[in-house]
Amino acid sequence: MNRVVLSTAAALFLLGGSIFLYKHVSLGMALWPDPSARVWRIDFGMTVRGDGRPAQIELAIPESDERQNVLDEESIDDGLALRIVDDEKGRRAIWSGRIDGTRHLAYGVRIHIPRAEVEIDAERVGLVPAPRGRRPAPKPSPEVQTLLKELGMADGEDPEAIIASSFSFVVHDIETAANGSDDPRIVLRTREGSNEGKTRLLLDLLRGAGVESRLASGVRLRSRGQSWIERFVEAAADGRAVPLIVSSERPNDFPANFLLLKRGEGEVLQTQGLQASSFDVSVLRETLPPDEMAAFVAPHNPFWRAISLYRLPIETRRILSILLVIPLAALVAAGYRNLVGVRTFGTFMPLLLALSLYETNVVIGVLLVAVCLAVGVFGRLLLDRLRLLFVPRICLLLSLVILTVTSLAQIGYAWGGRELMGGLLFPIVILAMLIERISVNTMEEGMRSTAQLLIGSFGLSALVYPLFRSAGLGHLFLGFPELIFCVMACLVLMGGYTGYRVAELVRFRSLLDAPEPGDAGPGSRA
Repeated sequence: MNRVVLSTAAALFLLGGSIFLYKHVSLGMALWPDPSARVWRIDFGMTVRGDGRPAQIELAIPESDERQNVLDEESIDDGLALRIVDDEKGRRAIWSGRIDGTRHLAYGVRIHIPRAEVEIDAERVGLVPAPRGRRPAPKPSPEVQTLLKELGMADGEDPEAIIASSFSFVVHDIETAANGSDDPRIVLRTREGSNEGKTRLLLDLLRGAGVESRLASGVRLRSRGQSWIERFVEAAADGRAVPLIVSSERPNDFPANFLLLKRGEGEVLQTQGLQASSFDVSVLRETLPPDEMAAFVAPHNPFWRAISLYRLPIETRRILSILLVIPLAALVAAGYRNLVGVRTFGTFMPLLLALSLYETNVVIGVLLVAVCLAVGVFGRLLLDRLRLLFVPRICLLLSLVILTVTSLAQIGYAWGGRELMGGLLFPIVILAMLIERISVNTMEEGMRSTAQLLIGSFGLSALVYPLFRSAGLGHLFLGFPELIFCVMACLVLMGGYTGYRVAELVRFRSLLDAPEPGDAGPGSRA
């Protein structure tokens, strides 16, 4: 094998392998979709009433980031002007207009939350301490100052230790009361409060100790039913945004089923110019088909996501997931013919047969093909007596194959065999061409040679059939199409091989055992 072949194969391996490893290791792309994709449908319903004056309803809505991905969204405006705003205040849906009477507004979103835990960069989300002297730090209340001294927390010396101590005090030393106060001073004094009051107390403790922190709001996602808005604290520590939810067991224990809506002060729903309003949140966990779950393998990196095949429609992805496996099947076919040395009817005819049986059982499919071939070959022998030209003859064979498939469908319907009804719709042209080749080969080389070619072709079809049926391989090549470069490298190496095939070693094994000329035989004289 020459150096050019080796260097070309190495370059292809390096190209495909490096892109694959970068996407899988650095970007965190999964090799195949999670069979239990974590997707929720969240509906925000609002009923508002006005007296004809201009009004505005502003709802904080989720945005895509490292730990949540917005799949699609829809809204109901009920005659009001609606716009989606995304600025430094966050992402919001804003309805505006004159409201006279009652209006019903809605916003629905589908969210995918990966199972893996991710760290949020504090600087990216704007949780960065201001330089000292630029902004006066908020002075804590005397009660908070006293508590900080008791807990032994110095001003911002060790953010992680401060976060752990403050969180432990609020969670374990403050009782949770359903009717407790939301005022952090009252909560500290009485040692009990609501989740809102405990969250605000935690915020005061962290800010009093010099840790950059802020309030945030989200929704705890359930399997189905009504949910509610829940506050929590985000604190900066070692460049990370650490979520602190007082209903959790420990700091940074961000629930896997929690949807972030808003960072900063203010309510999730804010209104102006209304007489009254009501607000509810309903949640439903969705079960998705495998084709749609595959979209969640797409990377979060903007560039790689823009060129990802998962951006394509579901039906297009389904077809591509099959086509991208064909080079791997071709590699198997090349090894089957060039390394093993088994003869077949062409290189791609067995692959096309296996591909045409994609939606049926392999045993049933092979039997159906055998029946069609038997009928076609017999019909070809009858057509020989007419001495027809090639094109009319092949068209007649095609018609005969279609009649055979139609008859099999009728038999399948009568016996309840769905495989007989659904198979062989695509391969009829392939079968017609294969019947022609079988007939010609039989006349030129005899029945024995034709039988060997048929056995080799069916063997290769059965070998590559599981590749086309493998959903894992389809998803793998759809997410990492650069692996085809590695397949091409194997084909280059195989194309440069000039040694013996396995079939030749078996066929000429007697010559390998024979003594070379000049060697002394067992009965020769010394």
